[in-house]
Amino acid sequence: MSDIQAFGKVKVERLTRYSGTDLDDLSEATESAIVEGGGFGWLKPPPRQLLENYWKGVLLVPERRLVVGRLDGVICGSAQLSRAPRNNEAQAMAGTVTSAFVAPWARGHGIGRRIVSEIEQLARELGLLVLNLDLRDTQRAATHLYETLGYRRWGSHPFYALVEGEFVPGHYYYKRLDEASAGRPA
Repeated sequence: MSDIQAFGKVKVERLTRYSGTDLDDLSEATESAIVEGGGFGWLKPPPRQLLENYWKGVLLVPERRLVVGRLDGVICGSAQLSRAPRNNEAQAMAGTVTSAFVAPWARGHGIGRRIVSEIEQLARELGLLVLNLDLRDTQRAATHLYETLGYRRWGSHPFYALVEGEFVPGHYYYKRLDEASAGRPA
C-alpha cells in the first residue's frame, strides 16, 4: 500500500521513544479523540501533565508495545498491544489491543486500518496466536473496521460502560493469528 494518500503522507510505526514533538502530538491527538468520543476510555480529556505521564509510562511497561500513525509527520493515532504478564503462562499466546484511536482531523486516510495491521504483524512476530479487544457499542466505525479485518464478536455486555449517566453496551472480539486458522472461520 502506498504511503501517499489523497491529502497527505501516512506512516505507521512502532514507537519505542519520543523525539521532537512526538509526546505533544500524541497528547493533542488523544485529547481530540476523547472530545469526539473516539475509543480511548476517558470521557473528558485529563490535565495535560497526566496525559503526558500516561504516554511516558506506556513505553516503560515491558508487556506493552505502542504503534502510532502519522499524517504528514504528525502523530494522529495509536494503538497498544498488551501481552499477558510473565506469570500468566496459560494466556501467553494471546495479546490485547487497547487504547486504539485516530484523531478526528486525521480520519478517512486508512490510518486506523494500517495501525491495526501493524499491531497484528507485531503480535505475530512476538509469537502470539490470538488478539482480543473490546469496544463500546457507540464506536460504530471501529466496530466496522475490526469486523472487516476478521475479528469475531464472541460476546456482549449490556452494562459495559457508564457515559453521561447512561449505561452503554459493549462487545468483545478476538482474532486468531496462527496460520492454521488463516482463511477459515475460527
